Amino acid sequence: MPTCTSYTMKDVDTQQHTEQFMEYYEKYSDDIFRFCMVKTRNRSQSLDITQDTFMKFWEYIIKGSDIENERPLLYRIANNLIIDFYRKKKDILVENFSDGSYNDYLHDDQQSRMENKIDGEKAITLLHKLPTLTREIISLRFIHDFSITEIAKVVNKNPKTVSVYLHRGLKKLQHILNEYEQ
Repeated sequence: MPTCTSYTMKDVDTQQHTEQFMEYYEKYSDDIFRFCMVKTRNRSQSLDITQDTFMKFWEYIIKGSDIENERPLLYRIANNLIIDFYRKKKDILVENFSDGSYNDYLHDDQQSRMENKIDGEKAITLLHKLPTLTREIISLRFIHDFSITEIAKVVNKNPKTVSVYLHRGLKKLQHILNEYEQ
C-alpha cells in the first residue's frame, strides 16, 4: 500500500526558511568571511565568526523576524561578533595575514602573488592606523562595496554622519600613505 506524505504548515515554513537561508548563505558567505579577515587577520577566527554570523542569522529567520535588508544585517551581526571576540580575548595573537590567506590562489604567477600579498598587507596595516569606526566605514565602502545607506544601517549612524566619516577618513588615510611613502 503506498504511503501518503503529509506536510504540516510548520514543515512548509521550515522548508521556506531553509531555502531562504541557503540563498543568503550562498550569496554572502564569502563577503562576510573577507570582512572578518580584514578585521581579525586570522583565518581560523574569521571562519568561526562567519559560521556564528550565519547561525545568528538563522535564528532571525526561524523566529520570523522581519528582515528589511539582509546584507547590512549580516554585516552588523559579524561586526558585533568581532567586537565580542576582541572583548573576550585579552592577549590577541595576530597570525601572519599571508598564512592561509583567502587570496593565495588568485594568481598563478608566484611573483604576482607575492607582490599582491605585500601590497595587501601594507594596505591593511595602513588602514588599521585609522580609528575603528572610520576604518570600518572605509572597509565597507571600498572593500565590500556598500552604499552609504547600507553602511549607516551597519554602524547604526545617520547616512550624513557616515559620509563625513568617510570623507575625513579618506583624507587621513591619504595623509598616512604620504607619510609612509616618504
